[in-house]
Amino acid sequence: MKKIVFSFIFSVLMIVSLTACGNGDSVKCTPNLNRAFCVNAEIDYDGFISEAKFQRYGTASWEVEFSSPDTLAGVVLSFEDTNVEASYKGLSFSVPKSALPVKSIISEFISVADKIAAEPEINGEEDDDSIIVEGESELGEYDLIFDKNCTLTGFEMPNLNLIIKFTDFCDNNFEKVSEATTEIITTITEKAEDSKTTETILTEN
Repeated sequence: MKKIVFSFIFSVLMIVSLTACGNGDSVKCTPNLNRAFCVNAEIDYDGFISEAKFQRYGTASWEVEFSSPDTLAGVVLSFEDTNVEASYKGLSFSVPKSALPVKSIISEFISVADKIAAEPEINGEEDDDSIIVEGESELGEYDLIFDKNCTLTGFEMPNLNLIIKFTDFCDNNFEKVSEATTEIITTITEKAEDSKTTETILTEN
């Protein structure tokens, strides 16, 4: 009888222990997202793999430049508020069909990241060396993954078979220059060059 009771108690303790091990501790951290930054990303969207560099200039102001695959390499998606524009080597065009699915999930990530960035502190669950923040958006449930320093390392949406891995965070010290500003700078430069050419001709004559 004593053996039976002991075995029962031991089994209960083992179950409790395993349950405790399966649940990570709840922790708080301050996400390092409320600033201008750049970061490299590997995007696995339902088996479609792409690589890109994300640049955040401010809330709802991002640029994503693709380096692979070949069908997207060099394409830049500019996100400004609710508008999304595509460009390639400075030439603007409509978002290509091959980029439409990726554009959709990047827009979702940006919305989530900006929302989290506005929070002074977030609650997450420890999982080994990571802190996982769970949430839900219009497209479904998501996991934002941070390291112990609360630096973003991943974004996952299981229902979409989406996994984004982030590496090489860096400060983004460059302000986003609008197309209008670029045209003005180009015009001033051209006029300055024309003026110098005219001055040279008059001096030589």
